[in-house]
Amino acid sequence: MKRIAALFLATAILASAGCLHSPSSLIHRPKDVAMDEAVTARWAAEVRRHARHGDWLLTRSYTQLSDAIVQLTPGDDFSHGSIYDAERDMIIEAIDTGVREIPLERLMKRTDDVMIVRANVSDAERARAVERARSKIGTPYDTRGLFGIQDPDKFYCSELVLWSIDSRMGDEIVVTPADLIKYGRTVWYSGTRADSVRIIRKERMAKR
Repeated sequence: MKRIAALFLATAILASAGCLHSPSSLIHRPKDVAMDEAVTARWAAEVRRHARHGDWLLTRSYTQLSDAIVQLTPGDDFSHGSIYDAERDMIIEAIDTGVREIPLERLMKRTDDVMIVRANVSDAERARAVERARSKIGTPYDTRGLFGIQDPDKFYCSELVLWSIDSRMGDEIVVTPADLIKYGRTVWYSGTRADSVRIIRKERMAKR
């Protein structure tokens, strides 16, 4: 809980300084725009190939808020959790402006890596979870929930993901993106964007 308190103190400081969405000081996008776009397209294709309806996508973004989350919470370095709607090829997520739905490529474009996690429930239960999450589109962001003060009408990212499967949230007071891994199994992991850039370059060199 000390790490959670430190995280949300850091978040409050970043917010007051207007730095929540400032560029990360720990990770950086590739400078080669064409390669960057190639990675985004490849990851979107891989998600479509490996993910099922209702799978979870854990990601790390290029912001100072993401830096704070991965540094101050235990587990793998993920700062965001979202739900994949394979039928519509859309992502349902909770961000600071509330719960929304966006195209898959839009999520892939802003991430340094992505992991597909499949919750330990049936396909039918995952399908119901997608609809539950969609029913909350437009719901405000749950800032107080980050401190363990839950509001059934508000959600933060990983709270929405876990709630969609189990409204009781298990034994979690605060659930982080990395926490979600223990509720399912890893289906696919991208590696970092820099890793993918190197792989694509090698593939292109081999074809010459």
